[in-house]
Amino acid sequence: MRKRSQSAKQDCAPPRFRLVIPRARIARRVAGLGAEIARALSPRERPVAVVVLQGAFVFAADLLRQLPARLRLEIAFLRCESYGPETRSKGRVMLLQDLDPSLDLHGRTVLLVDDILDTGLTLHFLARRLRARGAARVRICVVLRRRMGIRYRSVKPEFVGFDVGPDFLVGYGLDYAGGYRQLPDLMALVPRDDRA
Repeated sequence: MRKRSQSAKQDCAPPRFRLVIPRARIARRVAGLGAEIARALSPRERPVAVVVLQGAFVFAADLLRQLPARLRLEIAFLRCESYGPETRSKGRVMLLQDLDPSLDLHGRTVLLVDDILDTGLTLHFLARRLRARGAARVRICVVLRRRMGIRYRSVKPEFVGFDVGPDFLVGYGLDYAGGYRQLPDLMALVPRDDRA
């Protein structure tokens, strides 16, 4: 009986986190990414930033404000899901909210902004979809890249904030089961077995 109540308490216990990348380091790297992108894009490309919701909204807000007015950047949003409430990809992408159909991408460069490149499934799916809508180029920017899990080798982000290991990360827009996006630092979810 005691074991059962301890197990029930454990199930309800809030998760613990370990600091991986502090907010000051994130801010410095995002400023650097903004400078890289500003040098790489031209107003002649009529660039459009397509932000993947919900994970990239914090990153995109910080990043896109680094870009100069000369680019006349247009910003659009779409929403995908590949994790759900799990810590691993479900192996399929669900498009929950598409781009506005009136957005014309023909001949334009799309800066596809996402939170993390993990398996590459979501970015592979979206890059193909954007090209099918007429984008001349799709340039990928992610705040995190997890090198060891990438299955879709055609996905090569040109702009990467940080390379990270296998930990499941939350904060700075990344979530666990819908929560913790508001944390200003990037934190690793501590597995239950590792908790004191």
